[in-house]
Amino acid sequence: MMRIAILSILVIFMSCASAKNTFTSTEINNLIGTVASKNIEATFNWAQPTGLSNVRGFNKLLPPGSSANNINLIGNANFFRIKNDSIHIDLPYYGEQQMSTGYTSGSGIKFEGKASETSKVYNERKGAYIIAYSVQAKDENYEIMLTLYANNKSNLNVNSSHRSNISYNGDWKELKKTSK
Repeated sequence: MMRIAILSILVIFMSCASAKNTFTSTEINNLIGTVASKNIEATFNWAQPTGLSNVRGFNKLLPPGSSANNINLIGNANFFRIKNDSIHIDLPYYGEQQMSTGYTSGSGIKFEGKASETSKVYNERKGAYIIAYSVQAKDENYEIMLTLYANNKSNLNVNSSHRSNISYNGDWKELKKTSK
């Protein structure tokens, strides 16, 4: 019995160790080159708001396949674009507003302009770039952390001065430069 328990524990540890992210050198070089070019677009398939578990009846308003903690965004236009020194954000927002900024028609997270990049770090173990921004929008401030993985997956975490936190998961690609 003891041997089976020890063998089971060893198998679990070995399977966890083999689950390490492995990316090709081409994928890593593509990520590094794209981040250096500062022409990136991330689009998101899922939103994970915090603080919605207390809201009754909210699940009935969500798209099919969604829950209060994981909302399907497929078919909803959304993006986070980096163009040189500017960022362009247009994301749907699900969550609780903590401070009123008045009545407006736009309830999503929208911003276009220069943001102060607070850090950009390449995490070799994860095969990912983690880019942090501080954004001062018209009526609120955002602390944003964008993670771009070598396999073209992305995560975005948004902390707002007026709303509960929200995260997004999706994909990224390099924006093609347009001639103007």
